[in-house]
Amino acid sequence: MAERLNCRTSTFIVVFSIAGGAFAIVKSFSETSEWKDPRLWLLGIVMGILFDLAIFLILRSNKNGPASISWTMLQLSLLVPVILSPVLFQERVYWIDPVIVAAFVLMLAFFAQSLRRTDDSNRNRTPRRYFLYLLEIFFSNGFFLLGNKLKYELFEDNNAAALTFIVYLAGGLIAWLVSNRRYKKWKIRVPEWKAGAVTGLSNSIGTILYLGAMSLPAPVVFPLSSSIALLGGVVLTAGVYGEKLDLYKIIGMVMGLVALLLAIFREHIVM
Repeated sequence: MAERLNCRTSTFIVVFSIAGGAFAIVKSFSETSEWKDPRLWLLGIVMGILFDLAIFLILRSNKNGPASISWTMLQLSLLVPVILSPVLFQERVYWIDPVIVAAFVLMLAFFAQSLRRTDDSNRNRTPRRYFLYLLEIFFSNGFFLLGNKLKYELFEDNNAAALTFIVYLAGGLIAWLVSNRRYKKWKIRVPEWKAGAVTGLSNSIGTILYLGAMSLPAPVVFPLSSSIALLGGVVLTAGVYGEKLDLYKIIGMVMGLVALLLAIFREHIVM
């Protein structure tokens, strides 16, 4: 939506953060929020920085190569919490868990192939720099996702909205500073208010629900949530913006449904 409305990145993040943070701060009063706990603020600020860093790196990598590759690396970053969570948090892993992750990776591969076929860009790449951008995307977003799991380990079901607010506050302040430094006469345009408000509110609701699902094992919750988001995104962009569903996207959707079903019925399968 932001791309179609030609929004400036840092300005879009500012409005996105205002809308998302506003909902989160209101929601925080309906749950247990431990505002005086320094661990909550430290985790939220670090995640806010990682959030902005991931967006910045995606934009930089897109200038050096196809968006399909950076998009694929962003989604594959869920492997960071999937691999580290059992080690750090002693989560139990079943034989079906690698199958769920494999189904997600296959879905991602077909979606990426579809994007690659439609990417007609001829950008000049700097191989070493481009490779570094991709690695940084993987780890910055991967550790951001791991922060969601760490929140549950520290606070369980408490502080979901409070953490979300702090993430938006930190990310929004950084984007605001960048916007004021980059644009001499900085003014938020109407399309940026529109795109930022809609996506920020939606993302805030989704993030709070996402944090509530962190009681599930990492090999389940991350592929499950990402599969739902990716499948929904493909369907919505096809319906709203008229993007075509080619064979690769259709196969990818089937693999996504397989990952979803395996994750949903995981306990029944391993019994």
